[in-house]
Amino acid sequence: MTNIPDLPEAAEALEHFPFDDARGIEVNERFRELRQRKGLLRVRLAYGEPTWLVTRYEDARLVLGDARFSRAMSVGRDYPRQEEATELAGLVILDAPEHTRLRKLLLQALSRSRMEAQRPTLHAAADDLLSSAMNAGPGMDIVVDYAQQMGVLSFCDLLGVPASDREVFESISAALLPGSAVGPEDRMRRFGAVRTCTEQLIAERRARPRDDLMSAMIQARDEEDRLTDTELIDLVFSLLLARFETIITQIPNCVYVLTRGDRVLWNRLRANPAELPAAIEELLRNNASAGAGMFVRYAREDVNVGGTLVRAGEALTVVNESANHDPARFEDPDAIDFTRPPGGHLTFGHGAHYCAGAQLGRIDLQEGLGVLLTRTPELTVRDITWRERPHIRGAVAMRVTWQGGPE
Repeated sequence: MTNIPDLPEAAEALEHFPFDDARGIEVNERFRELRQRKGLLRVRLAYGEPTWLVTRYEDARLVLGDARFSRAMSVGRDYPRQEEATELAGLVILDAPEHTRLRKLLLQALSRSRMEAQRPTLHAAADDLLSSAMNAGPGMDIVVDYAQQMGVLSFCDLLGVPASDREVFESISAALLPGSAVGPEDRMRRFGAVRTCTEQLIAERRARPRDDLMSAMIQARDEEDRLTDTELIDLVFSLLLARFETIITQIPNCVYVLTRGDRVLWNRLRANPAELPAAIEELLRNNASAGAGMFVRYAREDVNVGGTLVRAGEALTVVNESANHDPARFEDPDAIDFTRPPGGHLTFGHGAHYCAGAQLGRIDLQEGLGVLLTRTPELTVRDITWRERPHIRGAVAMRVTWQGGPE
């Protein structure tokens, strides 16, 4: 008897995603066609098994918010991704009930009042960094000299990291910068140093609590249930990576959009600073900052998504930059409109995995951009080096100057 094998899903039989080299933050025109066609497109990323692309807004909300789609099923699988090997850990890859428990405890600690209390620290950090840059010359690399440093300082202050250990967190942030020359072994050594510092901080705060996030996470409880040391460490790393990416990516991206062309948007916000929160929401929606492979889910059962029957065990990749430009949800989606009704964009996700620190990310941007708008009215982007094929789309380097800088 002759065995007839299943037809292989040859790599050449499927289109590769992303559709471009991921440089810049403009939304690829191909998504317009995909949103109009019936069904989903099956593609391959650089590594891993095939995945269905989810490009329409309602389909994206379904996949992100429905318990029939799992993040935890990615663990131990050759899941779709852009990097050769990425270890999955932390809150982002858990499903209920484990995810529900940890998220509830985290949100107890990361309260709205605690996040709002960060404003003075964030403002002071941004102000000091800009002053240092101005004293040094007529320009700076807004990625390394401003956004990265602001991210480290504000994260360490939030967590309660002592000044003597902040160099360790700055070291790992430098290793995570796109285009960093830090090799894999050195990167792992730096992660190990951060882990050691975190373990020491946990032990100290258990013995002597303070008014900081680490103490609040240690004290958070659900009846008699508390976070273990391992869970605390995983949450610290998750928060570090999320906070770092928000600040280091979105501040330069927003500056780039606001100052290009005839600078109408930049000048408008300078004249109307009360519009900044609404402007940030619109920029978060408009900018194509989340790259391929960020939102992989697996179907727990057969589910119809956008006219395609997705079989149990198949992967889906939500492309939130496309969903955020879906005209079925947003009128004139390619326009930047600061008066657009707030809410609805998927940049911070949706459903159970909606970013726990989304409000803190908004505060980061409001303070970081607010200082630049107030103090550098003539800020101009002179030179940009874009990342290529990253998880997050943005700049490796972005040189800016202000009044008096070189033309």
